[in-house]
Amino acid sequence: MDFVAIIIFLILYYIRPQEWIGFVTELKPVKWSIVFALLTMVFRERGFHPRDLVRTPHDWLMLAYFAWIVLSNPAIVDTFNNNYNLFVFYIVTVQALSSIRRLQAFLGWWTLMILVVAALAVAAPLGFDLVGSNDLTEWRMKGRLVFNTSIFNNPNALGHSIYPAVFFLYFLLFWKRPVFLKIAAAAIVLLPLWCVYLTVSKGAFIGIFVTTIAALTFGRPKVVQILVLVGALTFGWTVLWSMPRMSELQKSSTDQAIQGRIAAFKYGLETLKTDFNGIGIHQFVAGVERAYGFKKAAHSSYVQVGGELGWPGLILFVSLLYACARTLFNAKTTDVTEERVRRALFVLLVSYSISSWMVNWPWRTTFFLMVGAVAAFHRLMLDKQLAAAATPAEAAPGPAAMSPAPPPPLTADPKAQPFLSADHTEAEPVGLRWNKLGWVDVALIAGLTWATVRFWQYLITRM
Repeated sequence: MDFVAIIIFLILYYIRPQEWIGFVTELKPVKWSIVFALLTMVFRERGFHPRDLVRTPHDWLMLAYFAWIVLSNPAIVDTFNNNYNLFVFYIVTVQALSSIRRLQAFLGWWTLMILVVAALAVAAPLGFDLVGSNDLTEWRMKGRLVFNTSIFNNPNALGHSIYPAVFFLYFLLFWKRPVFLKIAAAAIVLLPLWCVYLTVSKGAFIGIFVTTIAALTFGRPKVVQILVLVGALTFGWTVLWSMPRMSELQKSSTDQAIQGRIAAFKYGLETLKTDFNGIGIHQFVAGVERAYGFKKAAHSSYVQVGGELGWPGLILFVSLLYACARTLFNAKTTDVTEERVRRALFVLLVSYSISSWMVNWPWRTTFFLMVGAVAAFHRLMLDKQLAAAATPAEAAPGPAAMSPAPPPPLTADPKAQPFLSADHTEAEPVGLRWNKLGWVDVALIAGLTWATVRFWQYLITRM
């Protein structure tokens, strides 16, 4: 039931019936879904122990991140009450995704919810408009597609939220799948692509371009990676710049929207440099208004976190992204299902990291679900490595040790072929050995944080 609980929450998060169906609003489904998720986690069949809450670097970093969110704000009690649900989403996701099969199913449901939003958004101009999106699209957004709920009522927000489904579909339905599934995936992928195209979001186009490169090079031979990069920087670059509104980037000095973003970036950077603790969560827009006399969102997760939570918050935010990346790079999978999940999580991480330079969504549930899913994968790979390491040591001496080796355990997908190279040997590592931040990790996190701020400064001067 704990898995059912997070799927219910995923549905509520994306479809948001509580915002456009009156009686559902009165029922407060999000609140009760959180209660249900906690109860099913505590009373699940396999049991629950508090020490299981912190097993990985992701757990400790997320705990520190949430603690800093609360403690960096003078209104500690109110800040806790208004934001504890973010930490709960992370905990429940980690605890519920207790097998590769569950993790793959969770990613499948995630893909389905994105596709439903894309379908409803695209259907609105055709007359099937459940939430009154078309008027907003035609008038306020001047023809750029939106879906009129609180988190998708902006073309950029919709575009950046939809395009990860393209890569989910590739790895879940196309990559190493039978031909009929590949045909289905090729047809279905047209929906999110068309939806993103109708948003006319420059940032979403850039996000698709970069994530495509990452998806096609991750885990591939060097020759393939070079060929992909050459193709991306020639043909792909030409296609990117042929997209609608991309030419506006060449006249950014006169574009009011871009100039507004530069002002927000400058305010965030100045706040980061002058206020170590930041101005407090959800205070960025009010801070810009005090400084410049007009309201402006951060338009970047990095900028918003740096401005609102200061240096500690920015370091922890970058640390969580780093921990996710290290898990996915270091994990040694042994079957197609595990590798499919690893690659799907990787493109999710890349798309979020890239989009976070163009949209401000650090407090959206997407981040906490993503880190929770990667942390759950980390635990599964860690358990796999521990089990593999314990097997030789537990072998009994004497005649029993001479008995034939037992057959290999079944994978989460009985039809999955072993994901091993031809020269794989039993001595090669499986699962994941990394489970503690060392000095090398600290140095890399420091370097990434420095690079983040440098790139932030570069965007201000070059945007």
